[in-house]
Amino acid sequence: MFIVRVAIVSGCVLLAVVLATVLLLGLVNRDPTSEEVVQAFRDEGLEVGEAQPISRSEDRSFIPKTYEEQISFTIPSSRESARGRVFTLPSRETLDPVREYYEEFGGVFYSYVYVEGNVLVQIAGDVPEDHAAQYGEVLRATGERRAW
Repeated sequence: MFIVRVAIVSGCVLLAVVLATVLLLGLVNRDPTSEEVVQAFRDEGLEVGEAQPISRSEDRSFIPKTYEEQISFTIPSSRESARGRVFTLPSRETLDPVREYYEEFGGVFYSYVYVEGNVLVQIAGDVPEDHAAQYGEVLRATGERRAW
């Protein structure tokens, strides 16, 4: 009877360790939320003015509604309407239509588009290129750490 109890307890402990490991790996390797990306921009000293989440039901734009989250933010040093957006998407297949939407524009409606994992950042084209690239660099660096 003692051996059976030891086997059951050992099995339960092993199962608990395996479950804890799987959960921790899931947390460490997950993609960030839109708010976490915006906070990373702030933490690195990038301009993030007024930021607001936009739900798919409130979104009146023609952006493909494949995203899970979207946050729109102003970039104060650029002209008044200069904005950035952070999208989180469930997969690469759902990200590609949003990326293509922004990459198809040219001229006045040009955008900078940065992708890391299942996160897409769009910065208005009237923001100077070196300034816009900083948002992409922060996205890339934080994505490499994957410690959201």
